[in-house]
Amino acid sequence: MKVNRWETVEKVFNKSVVLPREKREAFVASACGGDADLIEDVLSLLAEADKDDKFLSEPVFEVGAKILASEYIGLFDEPNFAAYEMQKILGRGGSSVVFLARDVSLERSVAIKVLPAALADDDERILRFQQEAKAASAISHPNVAHIYGFGKADNRYYLAMEYVQGDTLRELLKKKEIDKVFALDIACQISKALCAAHKAGIVHRDVKPENIIVADDGLVKVLDFGLAKSFTVQNRETNRSFDASLDTKPGMIIGTVSYMSPEQIRGQQLDWRTDIWSFGVVLYEMLAGSRPFKGETSSDIQARILLIEHEYPAEIAEMPEIRKILDKCLAKDVNLRYKATPELMNDLEIFHKYLSYPGNKFKYSFAANAESGEEFENFEAPGYSEENPEENKETKEANGEKGAKPEIIEGKPEKNYAKYKLIIAAAVFFIFIIVLIAILY
Repeated sequence: MKVNRWETVEKVFNKSVVLPREKREAFVASACGGDADLIEDVLSLLAEADKDDKFLSEPVFEVGAKILASEYIGLFDEPNFAAYEMQKILGRGGSSVVFLARDVSLERSVAIKVLPAALADDDERILRFQQEAKAASAISHPNVAHIYGFGKADNRYYLAMEYVQGDTLRELLKKKEIDKVFALDIACQISKALCAAHKAGIVHRDVKPENIIVADDGLVKVLDFGLAKSFTVQNRETNRSFDASLDTKPGMIIGTVSYMSPEQIRGQQLDWRTDIWSFGVVLYEMLAGSRPFKGETSSDIQARILLIEHEYPAEIAEMPEIRKILDKCLAKDVNLRYKATPELMNDLEIFHKYLSYPGNKFKYSFAANAESGEEFENFEAPGYSEENPEENKETKEANGEKGAKPEIIEGKPEKNYAKYKLIIAAAVFFIFIIVLIAILY
């Protein structure tokens, strides 16, 4: 599909998708000027949009990638694409196709995301692709997929990244293989990835199960920073910042509708708290098996996100601590959400340890129960170190956290009075024997 035809499809689709369903077909026929192929392309996009709201993250390109899929077949016939040997297609999403490939020089498996040649002259599209590479490469963390390279070969732009063998969170949800403990483990790792991103001054803006992979060994990786943007906090370690030209225009809606925050739907200025909302939706979905805001159309879902308070099914209602965490993630007022991502991470770790070791006694204070601490810009470290208690203290002070890291006492009461009584009784008995011996002799 040529770029100008692609643009026509996108333009007609974006105008028709907001119309009532009964009026769409007539509008498309008129807008396409009787071009049967063009009409079919737009109607197929509309059908996909009605089937699955996640399609609307960047609607026209989801099916567009399928339309252009044939142009990628030739990559398997070439000896090498850049420095990589293409092996198979892993998946399609947005405007790109992801391949499993082998890095010939370093002899390792990598994932290669490739844009179609038809978009090689689309400056905005290339900027966004480059933005994904810059955003992800600015974050060094085990829970964020590593970026190996960005470039252009055979008139196609590509992004080389770490290959993670495992399932997406969406696939695990479909298989119903996530229990409460596993869900909290995944949530803790996602929160660590978001802490690292937010510390680097980056908002993901598209946190959803499709962009989260759980490796076979249980390690969680957050992927796809294609919609990421910078905010006011810059990475003090690398002193990186991103070109303002990569930011979206005010009023522009971008993301995946079911996971969008209210401010994202309204096209308002976004900061790290929009990721906290999206994370809350993902956590809710892992525990309940369904999303908190549902509807027949994307418009219905957006209305519920803006106007209706979420409710809890029995799976979540029985866990008051989780309800408090979710309430603070899914607050429609951004000022009522977690003030800093490390607060969220800390609360999740507390409850995860409680679920994992129910015999232990905890002394803790949830950040979700406390008043908000300092502003986010003041925090210096995104997490706690098990090996360095002093670093934990500095982290908590920098974050303005009132929630303390839990002290776990392995299976023992906080004060073991029985132990003290035994020691006192033994001492009294020993003194009595000494006195008795002295009297007798």
